[in-house]
Amino acid sequence: MPNELELYPHNEKAYRKLLDMLSETRRACIIHPTGTGKAFIAYRYAFDHPKERILWMSPSTYIEQEQEASIRRELPKHEFKNIERMTYQTAMHRAQKGNLDIHADTVIFDEFHHTGAPQWSRGVEGVIECNPDANLIGLSATSIRYSDSGRDMSDELFDGHIASYMSLTDCWVLGILPVPTYVTAGYSINGYIEDLSERIAKEESAGRRAELLADFNELRDCASRAANLPAIFQKYFEGIEKVIVFCPNVFELNEIEKMCPWWFSRVNGNVHTYVVHSSNPFGTSEYDGFKEDDDETAIKLLLCVNQLNEGVHIKGVDAVIMVRRTSSPTIFYQQLGRALTAAGNFEPLVIDLVDNFEMIGIEQIVSMMSESYARLSGENDPEELIPPSAFKVIDHEKDARHLAKNLERRLALRSEKLTIDEKIALWKGL
Repeated sequence: MPNELELYPHNEKAYRKLLDMLSETRRACIIHPTGTGKAFIAYRYAFDHPKERILWMSPSTYIEQEQEASIRRELPKHEFKNIERMTYQTAMHRAQKGNLDIHADTVIFDEFHHTGAPQWSRGVEGVIECNPDANLIGLSATSIRYSDSGRDMSDELFDGHIASYMSLTDCWVLGILPVPTYVTAGYSINGYIEDLSERIAKEESAGRRAELLADFNELRDCASRAANLPAIFQKYFEGIEKVIVFCPNVFELNEIEKMCPWWFSRVNGNVHTYVVHSSNPFGTSEYDGFKEDDDETAIKLLLCVNQLNEGVHIKGVDAVIMVRRTSSPTIFYQQLGRALTAAGNFEPLVIDLVDNFEMIGIEQIVSMMSESYARLSGENDPEELIPPSAFKVIDHEKDARHLAKNLERRLALRSEKLTIDEKIALWKGL
């Protein structure tokens, strides 16, 4: 039996800081990007403190399953008998029934930004009340609840005691995480184009309508090229076998599943699809089937709704496809992170079909990576760092987006609802 659970250097450093902070405050959290192996820090704590009763709380059983599978690969003969697992949902139900009588020396709050959720906070508060002297450890890629007025759960739950913080771009620059290739395509632009077409048809002036239609036809042709998904997948999917597809709802998932053979018709005629969502009674078997599918002649797709956004790193996943539109940085980075792992030696691929590129602001990420590189160059040998140019952004929608925005402005200039100043501002933007 091993005497120690070895960690990656960045996690070993974070673990030592965690121990130091717990010795002083009993509350400490680690904020590292998804894919950096935060769970192993918690396992290391449990390994080094075998006599402690440890309650490990997390958002879902999927996360529990994946973490347990990961630790079994590292320590196949070791049993963590001092760990008890509980989801936030279970804690909430037990608190509502008044039977949340659980005792622990240390409580681990995995993905701790969830602890502020109205439905789950009662269970979290109940656990803390039952264990007033316990150490509280938090793990998450973010402490901010963006959909909840920007609440910072590292302040609320850990009194601002952050043992270790690393940004995603820091991890890219340091080579801790692989830098992805980010590709945008025009899957979602059709509805917008239809709206522009209807507005042009209402134009009273025949001459102006003809002028706008000429520009609209150029836009439609450009968007058609950007939406040619079989050609786009053919260009980027060479050698890729396993893909997670994030869908907005079950209806869209079913439609996407029907289109998958067409999407990948130029890549591979042998497509295996698996489906996971809360209303799928066979979700667990589908998830297991995807993980265990080792058919090298097929491309394997796991289509999911509100599942696998966080804490899950399935071995062998080469790419993610975003078909769920979001303005939430948390959800965006969670989905992005499904193709990132500290153990990876490949260049992961992200295909954005719904303009999350625009909603989140990829330019900001590029800028952040440049800032990380400049700062870390003063602390490390620049030759050992990954330069900002490694983050490849390939925007197939750029031309169509530019044409659409110009056409939108020209149509808006005719609106009687706009003031003169607003029309002048729009005109200057053309």
